[in-house]
Amino acid sequence: MGRLGTLLALARSAIVAAAIRGAGPGGRAARSRPLDFAPFATALDAMDGGRRAELADLLGSASLAELGVLLAAGSLTSVELTLHYLGRIRRFDDELGAIIELNPQALAEAEAADQRRAAGRQLGALDGIPVALKDNIETAPPLHTTAGAAALANNVTEADAAIVSALRAAGLVVLGKTNLSELAGASCKVPGVSALGGATRNPYGATFSPGGSSSGSAVAVAAGLCAASVGTETSGSLIAPAAFNGVVALKPSFGLVGDAGIIPLVRFQDCVGPMATSVPGVALLLAAMTGTTVAELPTLALDGVSVGVLAADILSQPRDLEDSRDNAAMLARITDGLSASGANTVEAELVVRPELAGYEGHFFKVVLGGLTNDTLGYVGAHSELKTVAELMAFNLAEPKTRMPCGQFYLAAANLLQISAEAYEVAALAHRDATQAVLADTFAAAGVQVLVSLTNLHSALYAGAGYPAITVPLGLRANGMPTGATFIGRPGRDAQLLAFAAAFERATRLRVPPVLAD
Repeated sequence: MGRLGTLLALARSAIVAAAIRGAGPGGRAARSRPLDFAPFATALDAMDGGRRAELADLLGSASLAELGVLLAAGSLTSVELTLHYLGRIRRFDDELGAIIELNPQALAEAEAADQRRAAGRQLGALDGIPVALKDNIETAPPLHTTAGAAALANNVTEADAAIVSALRAAGLVVLGKTNLSELAGASCKVPGVSALGGATRNPYGATFSPGGSSSGSAVAVAAGLCAASVGTETSGSLIAPAAFNGVVALKPSFGLVGDAGIIPLVRFQDCVGPMATSVPGVALLLAAMTGTTVAELPTLALDGVSVGVLAADILSQPRDLEDSRDNAAMLARITDGLSASGANTVEAELVVRPELAGYEGHFFKVVLGGLTNDTLGYVGAHSELKTVAELMAFNLAEPKTRMPCGQFYLAAANLLQISAEAYEVAALAHRDATQAVLADTFAAAGVQVLVSLTNLHSALYAGAGYPAITVPLGLRANGMPTGATFIGRPGRDAQLLAFAAAFERATRLRVPPVLAD
């Protein structure tokens, strides 16, 4: 099998075992830096109990668009909305671990939004709505940007990432930063765990995987701790946690959203993307992130459209991170929903030329190369740790707090010592291979969009830079959410959003979690 193949097999086994263990029956691993509610304590305690209950009823199922309408109508203020989410974080997040840091200026930002609205200077449809950001996205002081790593615990950057600047320009309130799989999944073997944030828990059940690496971003939206969130994806890092937590996430076409100010993993395919409880919400947030017009979502977007369902792959999905024994029922939900949407469905199969066989296995080398060269390039620029070996030694000095679930991927990267040149060659070869597979598959099936389940084909669409979006498909027999994932052609993100919205309208399968105090 060789060193690389052995490491890959071990990595897969470790991920499966960790997912089954979840956070453990004794409670989740705790964050190392407690959330600071001091800037909001007086306002939270002063909020009238009756008004708090009114807001809970008003906001319980409100979409992102509906929140904008409520603000515009004066039914609530941005300060009230922000306090509502802060209150829910205070009640529920010790158990969920979705938030790694709160923005002490959140209420001030909300008050400024209320003042703009009162003066008729509203910045847009989302002005005053709180959003949470994955903690590998740079934010201006006083917030930290850590990727969950102890080595970056004190990292405060000078300015916001480009997408954060865009969100602020649209008036959104930065509520705080979300937990993640440490270093975007390139350190710890357990999805949703970081040294600084502890373990993120799936709100539908502690034994269910929260997915990764944008775990906290998905859990925060699912549990109603924020109105929407932003995550990042290298391969399945948006789609998997969104599907596993019953929310919507879009992995945009590569390059659609600027990545300046994002801690990198694989710069050849890293993407920033929006999460919300509905497709229209994701479309609104994407427009704010890119400074563009909101995509049109016509009701009959799928009517007469040829859709290729990757049925054979869905039915043969391994049980790695979710129990796939009821995938036949999930496939039926997909086909029924497409039929109700007016789509013409065909069974599609991946077209993999002989010379491209094994492309998925090659990605492990790409990730290790990215960790060695891209991620450590950032870590080295923001700490005294310049190499993988130095980061490993730093973690080993205090293993219980700095590497709570080990550092398998760091060890593998240190073993292979992939050079910058070899990494680039491998990454570009992976991009070429995955683009060829998807292009051939689209052509052979004669379809405009492909449909998969959760992140089953993330190695393909992420590697190729194609857009993908997951839409809630309800709950599995064991109570864990899953999602139908639409894979579009590159650059056709607006079309993909329209297809997903039509499917969502025809199905309405999202089931919110029930949280216990």
